[in-house]
Amino acid sequence: MNKERIWEQIKQEVTQIDEPVMHRLIQRYIHPAGSLGRSVILILAHKLADDIMDERALEQLLTQQMGQNNEVTNYFAADLEQYYTRDFACHTYLEALCFFRGFQALAAYRMAHQFYQQGKTLTAKWLQNRIFEKFAIDIHPAAVIAKGLVIDHGIGVVIGETCEVGENVFIFHNVTLGGTGKTQGDRHPKIGANVVIGAGATLLGNIKIGQGANIAAGAVVLREVPAYTTVAGIPAKVKGKANSVQ
Repeated sequence: MNKERIWEQIKQEVTQIDEPVMHRLIQRYIHPAGSLGRSVILILAHKLADDIMDERALEQLLTQQMGQNNEVTNYFAADLEQYYTRDFACHTYLEALCFFRGFQALAAYRMAHQFYQQGKTLTAKWLQNRIFEKFAIDIHPAAVIAKGLVIDHGIGVVIGETCEVGENVFIFHNVTLGGTGKTQGDRHPKIGANVVIGAGATLLGNIKIGQGANIAAGAVVLREVPAYTTVAGIPAKVKGKANSVQ
C-alpha cells in the first residue's frame, strides 16, 4: 500500500474513534497534517524537541529537510505497512503511527540519515542522541536501512555505524548489531532481506546474515549465517531451515 492509500486509511480509522485521549492526539497529529509525511514530522517534532531545539524550530528543520528529499515519505509508508501487516499487536495504522516507539525511532533515524548523507553530521548525531534519550534505541545515522523494517517493542536496540539492513527485516527488543571492538572501518553486520532477529540476540562483526534467516532469541552470532536457516545458541550454530515467523 502506498503512502496516499495509507493516509486515506488512517483518516478512515480516525472516523471510527470515540475516545477523548485519541481526539486530542488526532487534533494534534492528524487533522493539521494533510499527509503521512507531515503527520510523522509533527509527531517527531513533539517527541524529540528539547531546550536546544523547541518543537516549532524542530518542526521547521524537519519539514525543510523532507522538502529536499520527499522520498523519505515512501520509507515511512513502507515501514508503517510492515508494522500493520506483521506485528500481531498492531490493529490499525493509526496506533502504530502514534504509539509505536520502534516506528517513531526509525522515522527519526531516516531523517538523521539524510542529514548525515548531506555532511550535516552533527545535526544527524544530535538527532541520534535525542532518539536514544527518548526511545532507548540507538541507530547510528550512517547505518543503511532499507524499507520495511520493524523494530518490535523497541527497547534496547543498537544498530552500528557500518551496519546494513535489507528490506522487510523484523527485529525484536534488546538486539545488538555491533562490532567486536577489535577492528575499525567496516565492522558491523550486513543483514539480508526478510531476516527475523529474536529478542536479546547479539550479532557482532562484519558478518553476512543471509536473506530469510532466523536468529533465535538470545543467540550470539559471530559468523556468517546462510540464507533461509535458523541459528541459535552461544555461539550461534545452524539448527535447520528457517521457519516462517512474524
